[in-house]
Amino acid sequence: MGLALACTSSALAQGSVAGTARESPARDAVEKLIRQSGADVSLAFRSLDGAQELFLQAETPFEYPAAMKIPVMIELYARVSARELRWSDTVPLHTDFRSAADGSAYRLDSAGQRDIAAARTMTLRQLCDAMITRDSNLAANLLIEKLGLDAIRQRIHMLGADGMDLVAGFGDSKASAEGLKNVTSARALMVILWGLANDRVVNSNASKEMMGLIARSGLQAVISGAAPLRAAPRRPPGADHHDASIIIGARPFVLVTDVRGLADPQASAALVARIAHALSRAR
Repeated sequence: MGLALACTSSALAQGSVAGTARESPARDAVEKLIRQSGADVSLAFRSLDGAQELFLQAETPFEYPAAMKIPVMIELYARVSARELRWSDTVPLHTDFRSAADGSAYRLDSAGQRDIAAARTMTLRQLCDAMITRDSNLAANLLIEKLGLDAIRQRIHMLGADGMDLVAGFGDSKASAEGLKNVTSARALMVILWGLANDRVVNSNASKEMMGLIARSGLQAVISGAAPLRAAPRRPPGADHHDASIIIGARPFVLVTDVRGLADPQASAALVARIAHALSRAR
């Protein structure tokens, strides 16, 4: 029953707009803003009603660790909904995990997560909350271990988000050094957030709960009250600047961006805000 429901959700997330959405008339304005900034931008936009879309280099992969925890959460909700697991189930806590590169052990630094690391067990509900609202790598790895990496990857595929690739646990430096990196595309992340915002992932109640967790989180995938986007968090100069937002307002939409080539994070945030404003005004 859980798998059948998830398949239906996937069809809703992708198929309900296939052939019906038109490209946003803001394309020319958005491309002009990008040219003027000198940045290289990947972008995926869709209005919540599915009427408008815009994709610019939307299949380009990039690393976005916080967002990669979202499919772990979705798989957990799906398994609980299917009654394969219960929120009250407990998981023994540990900090040693197996590398996706060669199976060797690595220890995850639990500094800053002493409240988690000091516990002996936590429930699935507690781990999910810590993973999303506190961006806990330790909680995420424990859930990946419980759910199975292959199952989470299959869930991503069922959601129609094949540009998202979860290949290793968080903090697996050996896997990263060998090119096994967790990446997403702007389109893939947009598809997942669009489904959540429309209450179409797992089921309506689960989608609402997951949206609530994201709203309380420190993730850069945030829910904003209205365009323009709120200021982005501080990031190191020269780094890629990732933003994923569900803009709730008169014309709600989902926007995912990856901005490269701007040394000033504030310049990147300003560019994304201008893009969001142009998209929100397009008719």
